[in-house]
Amino acid sequence: MRVASGSEAQEPEITQLDPVIVTASVLPTTALRSTASVRLITRNDIERQQANRFAELLQQVPGLHVDEMGGRGGISSVYIRGGDPNFTLVLIDGVPINDPTNQRGGSVDLSTLTPERIEQIEIIRGPLSARYGSEAVSGVINIRTQQGSEESHQSLRVAGGRFGYTREVLQANGPIGPATYALSLSHTRNDEEVKHDRFQLGTVGWHINWLDDLPIDVRLTGKFTHTHSRAFPEGSGGSRLAFLQDTERRNTSELVSGLHLDHQLLPEWKQALSVNLFRRTQDSDNPGVLATPVLFGIPPNTSRTTYTRIQPTWIHSVTLIPEWSVAVGMQETIEIGKRRGNQELTAVGAPSNQRSNFENTRSTSAFFAELSATLSDDVQMTGGLRVDIPEGFETELSPRVGFNYQATPTTRLRAGYSEGFKLPSMASLGDPFIGNSRLRPETSRGWDVSVQHSFAQYSGQVELTYFRNTFSRLIDLEPTLARMGIFQLVNLRTVHTQGIELAASLSPLTGYSIQGFMTYLDTNIQGTSDHLRNRPTWSGGVILLAEPSPSWTLRAQIRAVGQRFDLQIPTQDDRAPGYVKSDLTMTYRPTSAWSLFGVLENFTDSHYEEFLGFEAPGITFRFGLTYAR
Repeated sequence: MRVASGSEAQEPEITQLDPVIVTASVLPTTALRSTASVRLITRNDIERQQANRFAELLQQVPGLHVDEMGGRGGISSVYIRGGDPNFTLVLIDGVPINDPTNQRGGSVDLSTLTPERIEQIEIIRGPLSARYGSEAVSGVINIRTQQGSEESHQSLRVAGGRFGYTREVLQANGPIGPATYALSLSHTRNDEEVKHDRFQLGTVGWHINWLDDLPIDVRLTGKFTHTHSRAFPEGSGGSRLAFLQDTERRNTSELVSGLHLDHQLLPEWKQALSVNLFRRTQDSDNPGVLATPVLFGIPPNTSRTTYTRIQPTWIHSVTLIPEWSVAVGMQETIEIGKRRGNQELTAVGAPSNQRSNFENTRSTSAFFAELSATLSDDVQMTGGLRVDIPEGFETELSPRVGFNYQATPTTRLRAGYSEGFKLPSMASLGDPFIGNSRLRPETSRGWDVSVQHSFAQYSGQVELTYFRNTFSRLIDLEPTLARMGIFQLVNLRTVHTQGIELAASLSPLTGYSIQGFMTYLDTNIQGTSDHLRNRPTWSGGVILLAEPSPSWTLRAQIRAVGQRFDLQIPTQDDRAPGYVKSDLTMTYRPTSAWSLFGVLENFTDSHYEEFLGFEAPGITFRFGLTYAR
């Protein structure tokens, strides 16, 4: 992976200008001058890795931990700097896709995302509610998709592999009337990677740019996805520990769409209007979880959840003088969520089954401002403030300040402070069994400092970052009531996290490079000796990349993850052992139109579990070819 940050950690095998990033701030900036903690994953990185899961692309980013519950059918989550998965806001072309009606507090299941349309992934570590409001508590991931071109191109990719893996991708882009378009259709299937695991995903994606000689730039982006998956339920102990060897079945449909209009009123004055739409429907059939061979810890349940978010945003940005720019904007978010479900409480001794229905509609008005100042050729500063007025909750203020300083021609310093908040999910507010309508928003405060140094010899570069976060009013079950058999969510905990992130790269020879990444994470739940689930203290790895000729690319990766604490209902064990996983990728391009690839995952056949009892797939191979014209 090509790592980029506040000073764009540019890999020696890529010659590229400092890329523009649009996620870290209202005012676009470059990775070189950003005051936020940024990592970029480019299209070149994706093609070198030949990843078939979106989650694989994030595993080499310091500060992130990514896991998958067994095989491809299991839920996949990302944790940024020790924050819960629902503290990460995920965007596709700026459209949020978090769903607050799910049972995970609104976290995104990464298994429903595919890598084929991605042009660039921008990852911001640290609270960013000053830009995005609710959900951006520990970080933001923005997936930017490929745009159309003024020349026609088409490509077809087919792939297959072990465990019944197949994947077909058809892509086309080019001019169409007064516009350019990019269209993608894909289908992915995995059979039994692990016991009883199934996964099937179909996606249609589009990106249209109008080119008429108008003072307004118009873009329409979007995708529709349908996913069918089967896997052991969360908390069940997976195929190794579950007393009930039956799987949860999920059918999910998602529509993501955004209309973006940019109008250059004057050379120094620009306005932008966007309207985002996200709609998600999921049908779930959960067999329940047995705590003993005869006693259910979680009763069987079925549900259908539907969530819709409509979000118009209006931004004005003005260049006051060449070195100073300001942006102001307003945003309205309208959310409609509901669940229709049934809990089979007779399985746990209750006299009858109960409905688990809820329905909620809420709106949030927001106003925000941002200032970007270039104090000198070497110093960049930004400051921002957002005011959110959510229906039914107190007003939230979210500030952010950042600093970027080129101390020497080879050394750059960066520091930042920001705050975040997250509204309680609709499920936590409305669930008739454990919900609590009096819940308050969860909040965060975070700061970080980093130093990056480049070495002329071997085109080397190293970046070291220290971060510290405080997450407050975290929502969890009230323990005293739980011991009495009464389960209710409350604002309970304060959590402190701190750590170190390290990224390094060097190129000893032309066409050959070595990259390393490492994260140290220390977490503390205030007032207790308990541990956060699924947060390894140490993780890291090494990537070896060889491109001996334009036709060949070889990539080897070794990734190590330390011991984690976990909780599964059927067992008293609470520690998942660490593991090492090794992957090898080869790509061969005999002509400009054809390319072939092969991937050997976990080629040492390491036996490990990312969750207790959820055995990960063993040695796996994939191969495929692409034709493009």
